[in-house]
Amino acid sequence: MTSLSVFIDVPKTSKLKEEQQEEEFLQNRHHRKVFLGQRILLSDDGLPWVPLVVRKVYQQILNDPIRSYEDLPAGGSPEFVRAVTELALGKTSKAIMENRAGGIQTPGSTAAFRLGVEFLSRWCNVDQKMSVCIPQPDCDWYKCTLEAAGVTDIYPYRIWDGKTTKLVFLELLKDLEMSPDHSVVVLPICCTPTGIQLSSSEWKEMASILKKKNMFPFFHLKDQGMASGDVDMDAWPLQYFVSENFELFCVQSFSASFGLYGESVGSLLLVMRSNEALLSVRSQMECLVYGKWSTPAATGARVVATILYNPMLCEEWKDNVQTTVKRLLIIREKMRETLRLLETLRSWNHITEQSGLFTYIGLTSDQVDFLAKENNLYLPEAGQINISGLNANNLHYVTQCISDVTLNDMK
Repeated sequence: MTSLSVFIDVPKTSKLKEEQQEEEFLQNRHHRKVFLGQRILLSDDGLPWVPLVVRKVYQQILNDPIRSYEDLPAGGSPEFVRAVTELALGKTSKAIMENRAGGIQTPGSTAAFRLGVEFLSRWCNVDQKMSVCIPQPDCDWYKCTLEAAGVTDIYPYRIWDGKTTKLVFLELLKDLEMSPDHSVVVLPICCTPTGIQLSSSEWKEMASILKKKNMFPFFHLKDQGMASGDVDMDAWPLQYFVSENFELFCVQSFSASFGLYGESVGSLLLVMRSNEALLSVRSQMECLVYGKWSTPAATGARVVATILYNPMLCEEWKDNVQTTVKRLLIIREKMRETLRLLETLRSWNHITEQSGLFTYIGLTSDQVDFLAKENNLYLPEAGQINISGLNANNLHYVTQCISDVTLNDMK
């Protein structure tokens, strides 16, 4: 019997640049080191932010002597699915009233997106290969999941120009116009990676193009309420498309808005044109779920459903979210003003024009590398900053480093 493993020829994968940076940060012993590439919402003490109401309800559920320990159905907790569907669409949504909106509970947003992609690749336009339009520069996460699901016809559409630090809406429209008819279009809303929020008139123009080209909207509603502080305002684009009679999917994530990172609570929202279509789509998705994770976790979903169904708890949660959004806005204003006072010879208004957890500040990959090597300041390669990682202890140091690297490149 050989002593060699049957997997001896399996190559190691190369780590992503962000993973490499985080490892370098952890190994770095410098006392001024700063890491702003986190994917989670941090409180002032640098720990994951969890709303007080979530902590309270979580403990109540864990200590409940009659709590059920049985598996959830493949489609997830019916109470959770109903609650998050109403949160996204509004309780008076026509789609809900006509019983043609529902969803599937998933282990986080990645699972929801993967489930939706696999279903669409099997059942959407079965006579032709599926093409998918994804936003750029937000596209890496979507592209990885699409390729893992076997989707190769991927068409990026531009959203943001790093040189001008502006939304490029005309280019966005042009890219969608040039993409194949009947494509699936991924549409991030709320806490987008770029921090950019389109206006209502811009969303209406996009809806017109999608309708003209028979495209399928696939929304990504990440942490509803964390962009504006208002859950309905953050979900408006989705609600508008529903009012325009689109059939659509929407990934929902509750990691940051409820502080449930370790619970992986997500949902794939479905809006169809009839109850019959909804039931058929759900049944096919449940078959896919059985072959993947079989049943989702229960505790996080119970926390979300308990809060959303209790008016007092729901208002407390909304107040917690608004307080945190105000804190993020203050950090943005302090960052912009500090950079302005450092006379960096450029406008930093885009920092406060963006919203949510992340902001693209307009640095090149070379500048990002310089900051890591010379200043022990670690950012993702695209120069994206997690705003919640800034605080009174590091804000001036971070802005001074950014000021220095931008001034040096202007000389």
